Amino acid sequence: MRIRYRVAAVSVSLALAGGGAVSVAAPASASASASASAAASDSTATSSFSCDTWRYERGRRGHGASITCHGSSFTAYAVCHQPDGYLYVHFGNRARSGGTSIAWCDLNAEVSEAGAFPV
Repeated sequence: MRIRYRVAAVSVSLALAGGGAVSVAAPASASASASASAAASDSTATSSFSCDTWRYERGRRGHGASITCHGSSFTAYAVCHQPDGYLYVHFGNRARSGGTSIAWCDLNAEVSEAGAFPV
């Protein structure tokens, strides 16, 4: 239960911090032109922010993930996994478009997932 609660809490916090991007389905009776214009605006909004693949970092005090993004200021996050099964999230520094943000895990923890969200 403890891990599920933490995963749910992290998911909610990332959704809120990322602006809560939600996609809404159009009703079946909506016109084709309205659906096409909505799809075009959604693809424009998502294409303005893009990130390179995150890289695994190793340091004296732990492991982390670095990521470079374009289109907006952003913050990296890393989902960290300790040997005893405990999962947690660390956030990196805020970086400008084209910059790199690094999120570090604690000593003896591994990065299981990483990414970034615009701020």
